[in-house]
Formats: sequence, C-alpha cells, structure tokens
Amino acid sequence: MTSVASGWTETEVSIRLRRGAGGTVRVDGTLCTAPLWVRWDGATLWLVGSGASPVGEDHIQVRVDVGPDVTLSVRSVAATVVYAARGAGTRWQTELTVADGANVDWRPEPVIVTGRARHDAMTTVHASASATVTLDEVLVLGRAGEAPGSLRATLDVRVDDTRTLLTSVDTSIPGWAGPAGVDGATVVANRLHLGGGGTIVGTHSLDRRAALMQPAPGCRLAVATARNVADARRSLDDLLRV
Repeated sequence: MTSVASGWTETEVSIRLRRGAGGTVRVDGTLCTAPLWVRWDGATLWLVGSGASPVGEDHIQVRVDVGPDVTLSVRSVAATVVYAARGAGTRWQTELTVADGANVDWRPEPVIVTGRARHDAMTTVHASASATVTLDEVLVLGRAGEAPGSLRATLDVRVDDTRTLLTSVDTSIPGWAGPAGVDGATVVANRLHLGGGGTIVGTHSLDRRAALMQPAPGCRLAVATARNVADARRSLDDLLRV
C-alpha cells in the first residue's frame, strides 16, 4: 500500500510465508508497491527498489512474517541510497517475525547515507526460541569524498517476547565519529545470529575495529567498522561464520 501527500510517500509492504501441502512455501501479501517491489523465487525473497527512495519525508515499512519450519534467504538487488531529507526526514522500519523451526538468512546490500540525509532506520526481530536467524546490517556513512548526513539505526531483538538485544548507531551523539565511536571508519556493519547453526570463529577479532558479543544465550552479535564494505564483511566472517 502506498499513499502520497504533500511531496512525501508512505509505503507499507507486508508479506507472509507459510509452508503448504507438499512442502511448498506459499507467499501472500503485498509484493509490488512503489518504490519497493518484492520477488519470491522459491528460496529467496528479493527486495527491488523501483525508484529513488527514501528521499524527502518518505516512510517505508516492511513486514515479513515467516511461518513454522519455513527456510528462506532475503537479499536485495542493489544498495539502498538514502537521499536528501525534508521536514521530518526519512524513515525505514523493518519488522521480521520468525516462528518455531523457521530459518531466515537476511543479508541485503548496504544502506548508503548521503550528505543531506536525515534518516531513522528501525529493525525489529520477533523470533521463537527454536528459530534460527542471521541478519546483516551494513551502513555506509557517505558516498566517496562525502560526509554522511544524520542517521539513527536501531536493532531491537526479542526472543519469545523477551527483549534480548537493543543497540543503535546514532550520529547525533557527541563524539560518534571519534576514537570512542567509529574512529574515522566509513562503514559500520552488524551481524546478528539467533539460534543454532552458527560457528564462533573466535571470541574477539585480531582487528581492533571488530568485536563479538553474546548479550544472551543463543544470541550473538558481531560488530565491525572499516574503510570499505569488503573489509567490514570480512571482519564479520572472521568473527561469526554462519
């Protein structure tokens, strides 16, 4: 569903995946709503941007509800570029619900925060204790030679309705770019892993820009900062290979 008023767009994409007779996964919901299209190929849910968004005061909501024993990957075909903001700025809310025995591997391309952006991103995960979830978030702070605009990116994780993790990157905090923050890095990357099936490569990385945390049993979060996306992803792999 998309509504447009006074130059801003509000888009809601809601998708439900359930395993039907014979083991086939059935997808119901909104698959084509500008500026975001979704394609299901039987194994992977592809996110496809159909226009320059988010921009201005765009508000995009993506809800994915994964039923019992469903296995899927979520990918995007290109990076998401956050363009110049107006008014209250842009928002992108993602809500992922994962039922008993389901397995979700959510790894889209990076989000690039341009110089005039003012962006609020919220990712909420509701998972069953018997589910397995891997979720990557890669943030690029500005294009080449460009300082980033304003960003607040929050990850809220709840397992069996109990909050397990709440973390954020917020450029409004004094010193966020200094030695106690990203220390000049232009990429910040997280990898969340819930449930079984992951291998901890080490309790820490040899790279001081990366760390592995276990805020609760069955919940691990690898965090890395780097000068480029490839190095950030390599650090995540070095810490937590799934």
